[in-house]
Amino acid sequence: MDVSSIKNLCRHLISSAIQRCRTSGELCRLTVSLKSYPLASPPLVRISVSDTGVGSCLEEIQDVEHLSDSTLNDLHALVCYADGVISIATTSACDTEIFHYSIDLKQKDRSKRIAKLPLSSKSGATFSGSEVSFSTFHSIDSLQADINCFFQKMLVMNIPKVGIELIVDKGKFAEHQCVNAIVANECIDLPSEENDACLKPGLMDYALKHGNQKNCICYSCFPTREHLKTGSGVVCRSKKNTETTIEAVVVVSELPELINPSCSRVYGSKTEVLYYSDFSLGLISQPLLTALKGIKWKRYGLSIKCISGEDGCAFIEWEDLPPGCHIDIAIHCHHNHLPQAIKSTVDRNLAKKAVKLAFDDLKEKNNGVLLSAHAVKIRSYVPDLAKTIAGLISTSNDSKFKQECTSVLGLNSHDAISIEDNIKQKLFSVIDRNDREPQTRKMKESEHLLFNDDCFEEPDFLYEDYEDEESLSAFDM
Repeated sequence: MDVSSIKNLCRHLISSAIQRCRTSGELCRLTVSLKSYPLASPPLVRISVSDTGVGSCLEEIQDVEHLSDSTLNDLHALVCYADGVISIATTSACDTEIFHYSIDLKQKDRSKRIAKLPLSSKSGATFSGSEVSFSTFHSIDSLQADINCFFQKMLVMNIPKVGIELIVDKGKFAEHQCVNAIVANECIDLPSEENDACLKPGLMDYALKHGNQKNCICYSCFPTREHLKTGSGVVCRSKKNTETTIEAVVVVSELPELINPSCSRVYGSKTEVLYYSDFSLGLISQPLLTALKGIKWKRYGLSIKCISGEDGCAFIEWEDLPPGCHIDIAIHCHHNHLPQAIKSTVDRNLAKKAVKLAFDDLKEKNNGVLLSAHAVKIRSYVPDLAKTIAGLISTSNDSKFKQECTSVLGLNSHDAISIEDNIKQKLFSVIDRNDREPQTRKMKESEHLLFNDDCFEEPDFLYEDYEDEESLSAFDM
């Protein structure tokens, strides 16, 4: 078995532990322990994933066996599991004993792989939790780096009531030990209905810490949060007693100059799309890649060099991003009332709509940001147009005409500079709004309200996806 298979097993065990912690509804701890035995021949690493959530069920144990079995193509691969045995201990709060199981991957008869071992007493104590452990010959440094990266991305979710830690012991010498290599989350306590509120601030912190590569906010790059612009979108669908919710969050970091060149990630032109499934880091599927490729990015003034999938991750490489600009995107798909036996996949159309809503929300809240190339071109004409109109008004000898013009503009002064600035801002506002709104023929009725923003009426119909036709613009006349 190659190292990626071991890492996938670790990620699966961590994800299962997260679900057990969330199911408990109580404050829980999830601990991943890596202990090296460098004097063994060959050197071993013992991996343990433990949690204080609800106990494991038989289906979860079988899932571990099936996942492990799917990665074993030949007997030679078994050496990566050292003794080829996965040990499981689990108990529920209502149990008086701890249940022990072993999965012998060297057993050819699959019906005999899972063995139930003797129970151990809880001595009257009341607690719940599970621990899964196994040994491998792989490098502890490689395993630590991968799990550390996994947790850095998991930090974005800010999972309520779950504290996560990684403990690494590299040998018998004190100088080789590294305890609490990473502590994720602060066991924040939120009602379940507010779980979705965690993704947005989590992604903001992710950006402020340069992809959580730093332990704290990089104040040299972000002295304040004014350089961050955010947007979010949520879509839901109910089907067969299951409600699917997909939330997308986008964070754009815009720095006026390269404040700290050593922070290379801030200025990178590549975005890793973070995908979470039921509060755990998931693998990017082909439908989700298709959804990302189906978005008309030019609508947001963005040009795509390529969108690729690598090892279950999705990357978007941008063209011509301004210096000091970086885009972070996170997508979370979760289900209510979904039986564990049902394996769900992300809905391509829902994911696409959620991402678009997030970018639309960012545009709505930040004038002049993510404008289409068409809007940027029109904006370039505004200064000269505003100056010309202001000149016509200020140089007119007709006092009644001047009064009517300044009244329309909402001004009390006939000063040419004030008039020019007012016209400029109103034109910018209308162009930006026109670029944000879905352009349909019905909106053409509002074109004559160029300067009367307050009279603009929102469409009384729901926005439908018009990706198959070119967007119409009020300035395409």
